[in-house]
Amino acid sequence: MNNLIVFEGICCSGKTTLCEKLSEKINAVGYQSIYNHGAMTYTDIGMEFKQLLGKRDTTITTLYFFTDLILNTKNIIRPQLANTNSIVLQDRYYDAITTYINAYGKYCNKDYNIYRISDVLVENDVLLKPALNIFCIPPYETIIERMEKSKSSPVHDFYREHPKFLRLVYDELEKRAKETANSIIIDTSSVKSVNNGIEMILNFIKANC
Repeated sequence: MNNLIVFEGICCSGKTTLCEKLSEKINAVGYQSIYNHGAMTYTDIGMEFKQLLGKRDTTITTLYFFTDLILNTKNIIRPQLANTNSIVLQDRYYDAITTYINAYGKYCNKDYNIYRISDVLVENDVLLKPALNIFCIPPYETIIERMEKSKSSPVHDFYREHPKFLRLVYDELEKRAKETANSIIIDTSSVKSVNNGIEMILNFIKANC
């Protein structure tokens, strides 16, 4: 088992904030937490992907995302995991793109189910199977409130302009969370839920990492 913990959630779902709180707790119990922002952050092709959002066909942007994700896994995640005392907190992994594209297919009344792609990449050790999946899913109304106050970006702006699509992505991610083994669902709008979730994660780390 690797020490990769993945955090999934729609924009404004509280993933980054949760990672920050958890990181402090992990360091306090003797592990080294490493926060990795994931795809679209560290490579040239990832940066190009951000510029393509909303401008190119979803087939092209999906290829960009997976390419960047594979490079991220090879050049960043795997080296970080080489230290057995490290816990990598991955802000989004392959469920980010598969749920988004599947929801976009529903939005366009087409079959865009690409879950099999990530499954095959994991089966062939191109992508990693997380030790634990954390799904940050506050109430939909909370997402709307946070989205209205969030900064301008290609993804946020697209969501704001297409509320029906935002709802489809939210529902698809919630469905995925319930179907995923080794997962914890956290309502990030609730302090109690966040604290309980952090405690569950720490217990998992102590027992398995």
